[in-house]
Amino acid sequence: MRSTYLPIGLALAALVGCAEKKAVDTVVPVTSVTAKSAPAWIDNEEYPDGLAAVGVAQPNPMGDPSFQRTTAVNDGRAKLAAKVKVRVQNMFSALTQQVTKASTDGQKPVKLDVMNRVQENVTRTMTDQELNGSNSIRSWTDPANGNYYVFMVMTKEAMDRALHGVAKNQIDQEIAKGEVSLDKALDKLDAAIAASEPGAH
Repeated sequence: MRSTYLPIGLALAALVGCAEKKAVDTVVPVTSVTAKSAPAWIDNEEYPDGLAAVGVAQPNPMGDPSFQRTTAVNDGRAKLAAKVKVRVQNMFSALTQQVTKASTDGQKPVKLDVMNRVQENVTRTMTDQELNGSNSIRSWTDPANGNYYVFMVMTKEAMDRALHGVAKNQIDQEIAKGEVSLDKALDKLDAAIAASEPGAH
C-alpha cells in the first residue's frame, strides 16, 4: 500500500526549504548598527579619491581603548587588502589585453604563466607592504554596545604609486631572467593602472 506520509513529508520539506532560502536571501546590514547617530560611512565605503574600508572592533575585556583601536585598524586594513587584490587583478587584466593588442610585430606573446607569476608577486607585495600607506580618517563608537569603527583609506595617488613601483620591479626581474616579451608591458603599465581604477570604464 502506498504511504500517504510521503507527500506530506515532501510538502513539509519544501516549506522548510523555502523558509531557509528566504532567510539566506534576507539582506543584513554590513554592520547591523541601529543607532540613529551612526555616520553615513559606516555602511558606505565609497571614497571618491581612492580605496576605503571600515574596520570594527568590539570592546575588549581589559577595557583598553588603545587595543580596541588597533584591532579595528587591523580589521580595516585586512578588508582594504582584499580590495587591493581585486585592483591588482583588474590592472593585470587590462595590462594583458593591452600587451596582446600591441604585439603585432611578430614578437612572442607574453606567456600566461609568467604573467600569472608576476601578478601573484605584485599582489603579495602590495598586501604585505603598501597597506602601511593607509590611514584612518574617521572613527566612531557605537553608544549601544561600545563597538569602535574606523574608516581606513588609501589615496589614489598612493595606490597608483605603489602599483607602478611594485609591478615595474617584478616585470624588470622577469625581463632580467630572459622574458623579453614583457618589454611592452612596461610601456603599457601606466595605462593599465589607469584602466583598473575604481569606476573606470
